[in-house]
Amino acid sequence: MAERAQQSVPETPDTPGEEVAQKQEQSSGGGRRLLARLLLVALTLGPTAAGAWLAYFYYPSLAQAAEQFSGTDDDTEAEEKPVEFGQFTELQGFIINPAGTDGTRYLMINLGLESAEGGVLEELKEKEVVVRDTVLKLLGQRTVEELADISLRTQLKQELRDAVNAVLRKGKIDRVYFTQYVLQ
Repeated sequence: MAERAQQSVPETPDTPGEEVAQKQEQSSGGGRRLLARLLLVALTLGPTAAGAWLAYFYYPSLAQAAEQFSGTDDDTEAEEKPVEFGQFTELQGFIINPAGTDGTRYLMINLGLESAEGGVLEELKEKEVVVRDTVLKLLGQRTVEELADISLRTQLKQELRDAVNAVLRKGKIDRVYFTQYVLQ
């Protein structure tokens, strides 16, 4: 039993000065951790709070300055009209061999055609064979480099629109969309 008593008794320092030094080390380590945590919180929340305060108090004047700088004024500026879309039809399944490929490359597209006039879409359905042939001829004259160049897509759409409008008599196509464009 004497051995058990010796095992359960905590070790005490031999001198009272050592005991005070151990307590100071323990308390200063805890204090340093607390100080580090407080510093971390202050460094994290401080700039966030400052930014929120600046945004709250100075946003209206910053917004006015930005409006004056850009030269826009809500009162004098006319309201922009939203884009109005017409009626749509889609021509699917175009497969074109680009010029100079000898059939080794192909372009597969679907076209979306938009018109504000309903009669134009009916005429498109009646003349679909002619329209498809016109699109195939136009795109078949282009090289792979021309068809792959994204900057030329707008020009290509305009040319397609003009070619389709040349076939139509009851009205015109307003916009052309590529609903599928695969170049292999």
